[in-house]
Amino acid sequence: MARKFLTAFFVLVLGVLIVGCGAKKQQQTATPEAPRTADAAAPGESYSEDVMATEAGAGGPALDEYMEIVDNFLVILDASGSKYLPYNGQIKLKIAKDIARRFNQRVPPRPLTGGLRRYGFEAGAFTEKTELLFGVGPYSRPAYADAIEKVRWAGGKSPLALAIDAANEDLSTVTGLMALVIISDGKIYRGDPVAAAQRMKDRYGDRLCIYTAQVGDLPFGRKLLQRIAEVGGCGYFVTSDDLVPDANMDQWVDDIFNRRRGFRPGPRYVERDMGPCPDADGDGVCDDQDACPGTPRGAKVDARGCWDIGKVQFIIDRYDVRPRYYPIIDEVVRVMKLNPDLKIKVQGHTCTIASEKYNMKLSYNRAISVSDYMLKQGIGSNRISVEGFGFHRPTATNQTEEGRELNRRVEFEPVK
Repeated sequence: MARKFLTAFFVLVLGVLIVGCGAKKQQQTATPEAPRTADAAAPGESYSEDVMATEAGAGGPALDEYMEIVDNFLVILDASGSKYLPYNGQIKLKIAKDIARRFNQRVPPRPLTGGLRRYGFEAGAFTEKTELLFGVGPYSRPAYADAIEKVRWAGGKSPLALAIDAANEDLSTVTGLMALVIISDGKIYRGDPVAAAQRMKDRYGDRLCIYTAQVGDLPFGRKLLQRIAEVGGCGYFVTSDDLVPDANMDQWVDDIFNRRRGFRPGPRYVERDMGPCPDADGDGVCDDQDACPGTPRGAKVDARGCWDIGKVQFIIDRYDVRPRYYPIIDEVVRVMKLNPDLKIKVQGHTCTIASEKYNMKLSYNRAISVSDYMLKQGIGSNRISVEGFGFHRPTATNQTEEGRELNRRVEFEPVK
């Protein structure tokens, strides 16, 4: 009796194991469900890294370890009165909306938080000087396209600063990296858009990059939008002409959502008394007057077109960086982040007090102190080289205390 019971029990257990293995095998060989796109994602649904990689491969560049994935974006669209002025045979509003439409078509198919805000005012058309037309909420390509088409008129003044301050609040509830995109001719009505952009940058720090696209060719508008982009520290300025080729638009959108640096705009021009002149490096100085062609993008230049890099001064016999000089180093870091291929030599110097051997070591330590600060700000060690020259390269006389003080310094030299 006991033997029959054990036999029956063994058969039962063996049957359960066979059925379980068969079910597991069937589950493994089943055809996987096609991944959702961002348009079809259910509210609150999360995507795995595998799904995101699959979608990126189908609709854009593959994800890799060098990307910084941007999860949130907000576009500010200029619909002020100047958008009814012509440029290249079209009204500026149409050009601005076309940029927004083409941008929307290329937004990567992954879960995103999006927003669209316009500014401008016309009685009977808009009741607000700036208005949020989409979000800020889960991005949907069709719904975003509908929001762009709500902008049917252009009118009134150009309160860009007001729109940026509103965008500052629009993004207050999101987490992760974010991009602010401004499409405008750069003409403003009141307020200081650069200061508004700085308030936004101060609030969100490295989470925020700012990209500006100028519609038209107003020289003062170009300078304004360039300055706004520079505030972001990691975005950049383009023109509507730059974005005409589809390949350029593709790269621009890819840069925005993956924090890349692939965009290479076409020739630049600046205005002078006798008309526009070529400006290949976009530093605001005509090529025929530029003593330093190839200035890094975003660098502040002097009248000759050369990068106006400050110096870090030191107290006698010391190599610690005083806080008053952090902004100078921060400016170098900002330009280096805008130009990922740029490398810098950090060069230390001293006055003639004490021996040559002692000053060589002191100058090197000064350069090390500055480079350490740059490393902490996110610049890779492969982009910084350190040199110490002791007292062999004075910038002023060592016969006076004022001159010796000027010689106790660290300078920066771009590597081309």
